[in-house]
Amino acid sequence: MAYVEKKRIGGKEYFYLSRNIRVSPGKWKKIRKYVGADLSNLALAEKELSLVQPVRRLMTAKQMKIVDRIKAAYAAKHKIGKSLWKTEKERMVGFVYNTNAIEGNSLSYEDTKGVLEGKKPKAEHTKRDVQEVKNMKECIDFLFDYKGIIDQDLVLRLHALQMRGVHPEAGRIRKGQNIVGNYRPPPPEKVPSEMVRFFSWLREAENLLHPFELAGLVHLKFVKIHPFMDGNGRLSRLLMNHALFRNGYPLLNIFDAEKMLYYLVLREVDAKKKEKPFLKYLYNVYGNQYKDFLLEGENRERKTKNN
Repeated sequence: MAYVEKKRIGGKEYFYLSRNIRVSPGKWKKIRKYVGADLSNLALAEKELSLVQPVRRLMTAKQMKIVDRIKAAYAAKHKIGKSLWKTEKERMVGFVYNTNAIEGNSLSYEDTKGVLEGKKPKAEHTKRDVQEVKNMKECIDFLFDYKGIIDQDLVLRLHALQMRGVHPEAGRIRKGQNIVGNYRPPPPEKVPSEMVRFFSWLREAENLLHPFELAGLVHLKFVKIHPFMDGNGRLSRLLMNHALFRNGYPLLNIFDAEKMLYYLVLREVDAKKKEKPFLKYLYNVYGNQYKDFLLEGENRERKTKNN
């Protein structure tokens, strides 16, 4: 529950609206919004305070250490950037194939690879399926060059690139209600305020969370809003990997063959209102994808200790 606090500065009184939020078991944090020299702006402060989402740590120290070990081993072999299309071609093509296939794209891995290499697609493929592959590569290359923050301008630009020639509302926040299986996202009139809450949380989370935690929660919180009529899942996975890339961590690929588990975890999170199972799921996926790098990292640490 929010409460009003009064402070005296230089002989004058100023008011703040404060609220305590739990950030971890047994640990609370006070958040506050400035009201003014009187209470005339109290309603506005209450509205702004309601948009603040708590930032909670969900990974253990051991999990963070293991993910960082993967990062170090990967960095010894690869540089994050467009060169990955050559040095990690299979993994990069795999991401484009899988993130599109999860959403119903009909191109196989080999067909996707061919389109990315500029080869003429087979006649049976729809123009939309081919365009989705080209658009995803353009999004990835754009993010490799992008140096700004993750904000609404970036999200709108990415969606416009991702859905260009695919959906008539590319780059535009939805005005209608969408349904995803049994999940009903926020109604369209609430999407703008939900996006404000998301980016408000993100600005604080960037300074408090481990980059892997941040990436996973960016995916989860964004996809729960579902701010567009189409393309939300792909965009959430794209933003997740951008958060990893910009912090030097390798790509996280969610495979189409395992999408039922992916969906089940998302449903569990929605049903129980707990985010930790999704972070645990992503952590396990990541560890399986980089077993070799993890082993290399462990061996490197062992040699360092013995020297």
